[in-house]
Amino acid sequence: MADTKVLVLVGSLRAASLNRQLAEVAVESAPEGVTVRVADGLGDLPFYNEDIDNDSVSEAVVALRQIAGDADAILAVTPEYNGTIPAVLKNAIDWLSRPYGSGAVAGKPLAVIGTALGQYGGVWAH
Repeated sequence: MADTKVLVLVGSLRAASLNRQLAEVAVESAPEGVTVRVADGLGDLPFYNEDIDNDSVSEAVVALRQIAGDADAILAVTPEYNGTIPAVLKNAIDWLSRPYGSGAVAGKPLAVIGTALGQYGGVWAH
């Protein structure tokens, strides 16, 4: 039986963020038969613009789309910024959901978790 591959998108770029730490716990505690991989380089993605979404799109976009295409499921681990989803995570989702109807995440299950020091723990981003 093949491993289930889960790609983790972390909504914080800080190296020591609580959400990055939570993502690493997911990697370390994955059960047998499940491979969890954190996507690196989300900060290297250009802002989504359909005008540049063509054959010469950046290497960061190509790499992210490839690993997302190979994944069976997506896990978003995200803080809450100003009562919503962080721009870096939204941008990654924009790149992965295009082209419309056939993006790298089309038809894949997605779960959202996160943590924050505030009393709501990032719930508005979920």
